[in-house]
Amino acid sequence: MNLKEFGDLNNERFLREAFDAKCQRKLTRAARLRRNVYLALFFIGFFCIFIAGLSGWVLLSVLSLFLTTLSLVVVAKYDTQVFFLKIIAEKGENSEA
Repeated sequence: MNLKEFGDLNNERFLREAFDAKCQRKLTRAARLRRNVYLALFFIGFFCIFIAGLSGWVLLSVLSLFLTTLSLVVVAKYDTQVFFLKIIAEKGENSEA
């Protein structure tokens, strides 16, 4: 994997590639995949809160709450990125028509 992919997603490179039609599809697919992975972590963490709470493990419940909160923040980031790419694609289709 290219190490540039792990950098900040809202940099000049991302914005330059976001307006390119070929890269736009690739970026949208990658952002949706990452969003879905973190959404799965959110649901797993949410489920673990209840399991740990019923078992009486307070520390595990707090750690699961931390996992759930962190993954929800990251889901919001990737969801915003997908929405941004979707708007750019729609504007590009409207300008070509």
